[in-house]
Amino acid sequence: MQGMLLRPFILLLTLLLFSGTGHANMTQDQITFNKLFSAWTLVFNQKKHHEVCQLFSKSLTSDYQGAPHKNYTKLCDDLKKILSDNELRYHNRFKIHQIYRSNDLAAVRITWYLDVYKNGKHLSTTQEEGLDILNKEANGKWKIVGFLAYPVRNKA
Repeated sequence: MQGMLLRPFILLLTLLLFSGTGHANMTQDQITFNKLFSAWTLVFNQKKHHEVCQLFSKSLTSDYQGAPHKNYTKLCDDLKKILSDNELRYHNRFKIHQIYRSNDLAAVRITWYLDVYKNGKHLSTTQEEGLDILNKEANGKWKIVGFLAYPVRNKA
């Protein structure tokens, strides 16, 4: 009987001690952009073709080292084409290094890691360094209006 009364107390204490510990030392901007990029990563990893472009502004311009400039339409077409390949599976993850924000404009220095698999076999890992420029739209949603990115070469 005493154990039955003690269990809810231990559960409550555990929840109080560990709730929000992942965000305890993060600023509101860090929480906001971490959630934003986590949501996009999930959509990408799950190959949700119709949702993958929702993070980008229609006025997007992007520069990726060694590739032609892209606008919203070209980037989204390329993303949808990549994600429609049923033989490959992708696992994208990121690390935010710095956030610079002033009112409705933000710059996020970020590293992206992309693992590619085919039939369960790991084919490659790509690391890209980038700077994403975001604008907070009238509806309160942050959208990427531009980015600069480059691949990091393996030192092998």
